[in-house]
Amino acid sequence: MKPRKPSSRLPSPLRRGSRRQPEVSRKAILRAALVEFAQQGLSGARMDAIAQTAGVNKALLYYYFRDKESLYGAILDRFFAQLLERVMTVCDQPGTAGERFLSYARAHFDAVAESPYYARIFMSELMSTARGGSPHFDRLFAQYLRPIGIRVSALLQAGVASREFRSVDPNQFLPSAIGSIVHYFLTAPLREKFMPERYASSTEQAIQQRRAAVLDFIAAALFTDRDAGIALAATIAAQPPARSRRATAAPRKKTADQRRAASPPSPPAPQPAQPPIQATGPDADQPTPSVGYRWMDRWFPDFQTAAKVLHEEAMQRKKPNQRKPPTTPGEERGPK
Repeated sequence: MKPRKPSSRLPSPLRRGSRRQPEVSRKAILRAALVEFAQQGLSGARMDAIAQTAGVNKALLYYYFRDKESLYGAILDRFFAQLLERVMTVCDQPGTAGERFLSYARAHFDAVAESPYYARIFMSELMSTARGGSPHFDRLFAQYLRPIGIRVSALLQAGVASREFRSVDPNQFLPSAIGSIVHYFLTAPLREKFMPERYASSTEQAIQQRRAAVLDFIAAALFTDRDAGIALAATIAAQPPARSRRATAAPRKKTADQRRAASPPSPPAPQPAQPPIQATGPDADQPTPSVGYRWMDRWFPDFQTAAKVLHEEAMQRKKPNQRKPPTTPGEERGPK
């Protein structure tokens, strides 16, 4: 048997829709599924649409997630795992109860601001739970929500005991604080109807202003020394976002494949009258921007832009795969 000659062809670059790059493919699927679930709901979302938007074939989609319910659960787990890490990081940092509680409110606000689609998805999850139709809520509560609630309630109790806070009931004050954080994002369509000229053109500025207003509101209602609490809230609202434990850990040397998987996707061509896209995030081991919306591991100025960019990228990926129409017997197939 003759030995095989080594191929002279260079190896083709790894593609996203391949099992050779599992983390890149998985993240692309999660990004596409996040928007599909937020816009269509669990019952209306289609796996075909998710696979097409993610740029993978349907077989690969089912290779990573056995069904739509599993993919939906992975979307929820990804957000709440990151939220838990961020909350525990700021709650365990040195400082007074007031500094740590306001830092928690800041971290919670930023987590939702970076991923506004999750606010819609979680609200749908709560409605499904009320109807007895959610298989995920008990797991989310045990793994993420309960530890967060216990830790933040303990901060409130510590502040009341030290008389830094007024004598508030944590069981009543904490839902009020969370409501002031989340309600803004849940009512975005209504807010844009009331003030389209403000929120259509200055999304980043609006987020900064709302962050400061939320912390000011919480501090004014919570601190015994109201003026000192409001001043502290303004200072914390103006700080850069806190880095997670994973982001602040000592960097490890990565292989070439890991560097390719961790690097953010290339930004699309700039569109007129749109702010530039910042393709950075915690997975890229770079500082996290303080404004804008995070869509899994990518950043956009707002979620309308995110949906538009994803759609355009899907169309660009689809073009090379479109087959040319077959030629008729009488047509020439090329130069003879």
